[in-house]
Amino acid sequence: MKYLNPNKKICCDDVIQCVYNLNKLDLRTYKKLCETEQIRASELAKKLKKERSTVYRSLQRLLCSGLCNKNTKTLEKGGYYHTYTAIDKKEVKKNLEKCIDNWYKRMEKTLEDL
Repeated sequence: MKYLNPNKKICCDDVIQCVYNLNKLDLRTYKKLCETEQIRASELAKKLKKERSTVYRSLQRLLCSGLCNKNTKTLEKGGYYHTYTAIDKKEVKKNLEKCIDNWYKRMEKTLEDL
């Protein structure tokens, strides 16, 4: 988990990384997803100039944190593939605000018990 130093300037990327426990590549992956309607992992890997397996791991972290969705597409001749879509930034902001509010309330309660 990323540590946020309260004495230094904090940007949105820092908050997202901290709250969702993401690394810099995960955040880059999310931002690239936001630029597209839906995309396959192999296409995303080319855009990020990373190995496909690396991008899959990043997508898995985004899925687990609720920052993207995975859709299964069936091929006409048989088989399937997956596409990924980013969760809307407004929804992410709402979730972040809720998480920070809950954290603040827990910290207040903890300090009251001190």
